Amino acid sequence: METKLTHEEIYNLLTGRIVLAMNRALVHNFRSKNITLSKEQWSILAVLWKQDGCSQQHLADQTHRDKPSVTRLLDKMEVDNLIVRQAAANDRRLNLIFLTEKGKSFEAPTLQAVNETVAKATSNLSDDQMNLLKETIKTIYLNIETI
Repeated sequence: METKLTHEEIYNLLTGRIVLAMNRALVHNFRSKNITLSKEQWSILAVLWKQDGCSQQHLADQTHRDKPSVTRLLDKMEVDNLIVRQAAANDRRLNLIFLTEKGKSFEAPTLQAVNETVAKATSNLSDDQMNLLKETIKTIYLNIETI
């Protein structure tokens, strides 16, 4: 099967070079704004900012991490007073994860840093190019999600 990408483009795609560069830029923006979150913590908080009080399994699913990784991450976030775990009222075996006031306080500055990072990364793209990029990313994701 012939590919439409060069070997270098395949290498860049499969090694995640764009993702790594975006993550480096994001962490740099976080640090420049005194946001003390890791990229991993941000990904958990981003889910909780949309839906506070969700299960650990939901967080694992939404962040594409395995449950043990999420457990370790939540342990650290609990020590840092970003989240609290509470037993579910209808099933005491199930812990629900809630934001603390400190966790909530990170939302506005963090989203601003994220938006600035994305704006910088896409600054030379036209509206048509942005729409094509979004559609292309969505198509690639849907193609590989079924594997």
